[in-house]
Amino acid sequence: MEQLSLKQDKFFDILSTILSTLDIDEVLTTVVKEIKTLLSADRCTLFLVDKDNNELYSKVLQADNLVEIRVPITRSSLAGYTSMTGNVLNIKDAYDNKELKSIDSELCFDKRWDEKSGYRTKSVLAIPVKAKGEIVGVFQALNKPDGFSDMDIQIMEQLAFLLGIAVNNALSYQIIEEEKKLREYIIDDIEEGICIIDAKKRIISSANRFLEVMSGMRYLVDNMIGHDFFEIFPQLSDTQLEEKVNEAIRDGFKKIALLEVLEVKIIPYLDEKAKVRKLILIFTRV
Repeated sequence: MEQLSLKQDKFFDILSTILSTLDIDEVLTTVVKEIKTLLSADRCTLFLVDKDNNELYSKVLQADNLVEIRVPITRSSLAGYTSMTGNVLNIKDAYDNKELKSIDSELCFDKRWDEKSGYRTKSVLAIPVKAKGEIVGVFQALNKPDGFSDMDIQIMEQLAFLLGIAVNNALSYQIIEEEKKLREYIIDDIEEGICIIDAKKRIISSANRFLEVMSGMRYLVDNMIGHDFFEIFPQLSDTQLEEKVNEAIRDGFKKIALLEVLEVKIIPYLDEKAKVRKLILIFTRV
């Protein structure tokens, strides 16, 4: 009973880690290490699907360094088989061809990994990891004394569901961060941009692609025309820029707004009655 309670505590610790991280490397290493302890397995790996190369890949710690490993998505790889079919594998002895053929006539185990490392793979548990109904990875556990139980499968199926969410979130976050870095790189080469808005803060024109980059390439300049500036750029709402724009509309004087990486000069254009008709916004990278 005490051992079951400890397992439950460990399960919820893992659950907390899975749901709190957006770091794909942490999912592949720290979370997997915790699951290994929960299952009492000798080794565990979370493989992710690489559709372009028809491979599974993962990262493992070797001498404090993260090293990428890859296996083909074929029936000569147990994890590859699970990725192809979506079937759970619970193998008592990976070297027992009779056991493998009883599952699928083409299923086999590639011993070259063992021969290179001197390791002896015996019991194997492979569980598909899905996100939005699609297989995005395979969790593989090796060499639990006396093999893996039905309870182990139930635990891993529950964790695999959560791992799918974590993998999907982490990979999506990684893409966003890469795009963010790319935008920052592009902005490094675009030193200045100009935008003209009217007194109602609607965009009248923009002189170059600077604002397209600022929008994360969600809008082309032509598509911005006529739209509220702060609706196109909600990240600039409630900042010093919006405050200074409002002041310039009220008093008709030039303003300067300082943002994290930009200086924005706000130049009012007045009509013959000294009423603000337009504002010229000049963005300069600082």
